[in-house]
Order: sequence, then C-alpha cells, then structure tokens
Amino acid sequence: MPYTKSMIKAHNGAFLLNATAANDPAVQGAMASYMQQLAREAAYRKAVREGRVAPECQSTTWHISDRH
Repeated sequence: MPYTKSMIKAHNGAFLLNATAANDPAVQGAMASYMQQLAREAAYRKAVREGRVAPECQSTTWHISDRH
C-alpha cells in the first residue's frame, strides 16, 4: 500500500509516484528507458546462463589459503 493515498504505482509497481509526476512526459520517458534497460540486462544474464553469450568479465579461480 502506498505511504500516502495520493501515490500511484506505475510499471507493475516498479515506481511509486504522485499524479503530477505520472503525467510528466519526461518522467514517463525516464521510467520507460529504465524498464528497457532492466529488460536488456535480464536478457543478457539469461543468455549468459544458457551459454549463448560469453560473460563480459573474465572469471578466475583463486585458491586462497591461510597456510604458508
């Protein structure tokens, strides 16, 4: 439940904003852009998990021991 009665949920509850912000084209554009970015990141992570894309970072196994 929103912390005030004037708050509106947008993009399936990802954003909580007032009516003025909900009607502002700049805010709507920013929210849409952020949701697209999240979708791209999720698709990339899925492709990496499925082995279709190599991860962007190199992973290395480190064998750390406190014995000298």
